[in-house]
Amino acid sequence: MKKDDGGSLTEPELWTLKEFVENTLRKSGALLMELYGHGDPGLKFDDHLVTEADNAAWGLISSKIKGSFEGHCFLRELNAEQVASDECPRFIWIVDPLDGAASFQAGLPVWGISAALFELFWPVLGFLYLPVTGELYSAYAQREALLNDEPIRVREKSTIDNESLVLVYSRFHQDFTSDFPGKIRNFGSSAGHMAYVARGAADACVLKNLTVRDLAAGSIILEAAGGEIRFLDGKRFHVGDYLDGSRVDGPVIAAPKGTYGSFANHLKAMR
Repeated sequence: MKKDDGGSLTEPELWTLKEFVENTLRKSGALLMELYGHGDPGLKFDDHLVTEADNAAWGLISSKIKGSFEGHCFLRELNAEQVASDECPRFIWIVDPLDGAASFQAGLPVWGISAALFELFWPVLGFLYLPVTGELYSAYAQREALLNDEPIRVREKSTIDNESLVLVYSRFHQDFTSDFPGKIRNFGSSAGHMAYVARGAADACVLKNLTVRDLAAGSIILEAAGGEIRFLDGKRFHVGDYLDGSRVDGPVIAAPKGTYGSFANHLKAMR
């Protein structure tokens, strides 16, 4: 990570950025809603629709931010050499224009648009907008997480029982067996799963097959709400370690701080 040489954003600048990005995500969400659920019913996955939606949302978000904030760029437009160089831009956005693409094209409600701002590789702001439900999550890194501008927190530490809820990824059953006593569900959106943990709707989520684009915004929101992300061996996940575009190496668990082991102990990897 690069050393900060001063010049961090002021509180008014942060507020301006937050308001601007929230409005931009709402506009991109309205654009996506025009295509939502229009997938070809004869296809298991409509690549054409998803590509059209992804490109439309990306074009709107990138043009709005570039046109309003000088010196801001997008990780999507940088290669690993540019990221590692001394010429790497100070402000980098990591955007996922359509998290939960399968749910989007099938007409299911849990999908969204995420965006995260990093300054010299350190998290600054995180956002997730779920257009169907109208949920707009935002967070000032390490400070405060909000849902529609109301503070949210992870669930308080409690004993795992049959009412506990863990969210998992789509191929979870192929990788693990579990004696978890509570409910196991998959709603189809990695960022959405992290947001549900952040607001206390779920106890934890297990994630896999991800890139930094999938985790950047959700991790900022989760950590600001009192959570953390760890690999199965207990190692902390840090977004900055994956800005070179490499895939996240292995499953991770997002949960309230100090509770990771309570969930990891219920998982057994399948051979």
